[in-house]
Amino acid sequence: MGDYDKGLELLRLLGGVENPAVLELFEAVQATDYGKEAVAFVYGGVYQRPGLSLAQRQLVTVAALEALGYAEAQLRFHENAVTNVGGDLGQDDETTRRLKRIAVCTAKGGADPELAVVLREARDAGELGEAVEAILHLAVYVGFPAALNALGVARTLTSDEHRERA
Repeated sequence: MGDYDKGLELLRLLGGVENPAVLELFEAVQATDYGKEAVAFVYGGVYQRPGLSLAQRQLVTVAALEALGYAEAQLRFHENAVTNVGGDLGQDDETTRRLKRIAVCTAKGGADPELAVVLREARDAGELGEAVEAILHLAVYVGFPAALNALGVARTLTSDEHRERA
């Protein structure tokens, strides 16, 4: 199964519909090719990466979209997707709380001190890999520059860890 096929299958699961509205949108503006590439990359690629469950990815996405405050249709889609993949919007364990805080800091940008605190907590809990994966996942929702800036904060922690081991 190719990335587009995997992506389309996942998009249908997340949205709970056979014909995802986002594909109709791309078709309506004569950008079907772009829509296929986006589905292949986002849902057939990014979402297929190890490190986070589908429910965690949806919860991180919801937290980021809430922080952005301007993507209501996408927020509603991903809120519904949480339940479509067996998640719970009210999930409140430590890992989920950390991942949501990372999502908010990444989405808002300029929250490096707060993000560093949360990433240190994740590192100390043995979850820095999940934290980094959440940031990578968010690149498609909050923008590549925001994700790169958040990864820069994460890099300082891995640099600290290497110095401590030396």
